Amino acid sequence: MKPLQSFLAMLTLCCLSLAQQPPDPILQSGQMPKYPPLALGARIEGEVKVSFILDNKGEVTSVEVLSGHPMLREATAAIVKSWKFDLPKNLFRTEWKYDTTFRYHLSGRELKSNETAKLTVVVDSFHQIEVMSDAYKPIMQYSR
Repeated sequence: MKPLQSFLAMLTLCCLSLAQQPPDPILQSGQMPKYPPLALGARIEGEVKVSFILDNKGEVTSVEVLSGHPMLREATAAIVKSWKFDLPKNLFRTEWKYDTTFRYHLSGRELKSNETAKLTVVVDSFHQIEVMSDAYKPIMQYSR
């Protein structure tokens, strides 16, 4: 009987610790993600992983880019710095740390110089952002 009681006690503790995980804050505002122009011109694709800290007002106080192509990192950090959140109420914390991943990729559609590129941004939650853009066909210039 003792092993069963120990197992049930451990299961109860695990369930309580999972139940006490605070809910995610709600992203209220921020800069619209864009494909960085230089990265788009160079046809750079990839993921950028970012860690950020919120203060008790829901403002981003710190951003750390954990990984990603150098041509995508700065623009991603600037977007995250612009975010403002509505924090869950009655949770007495002074800092909130979260991670997010931006995935930049090209649509596969090549445009002529007189066409307008289409930008698609998908935000399932602030944890995962997808940024997709059309690309312009490279122009070859020859000199004599």
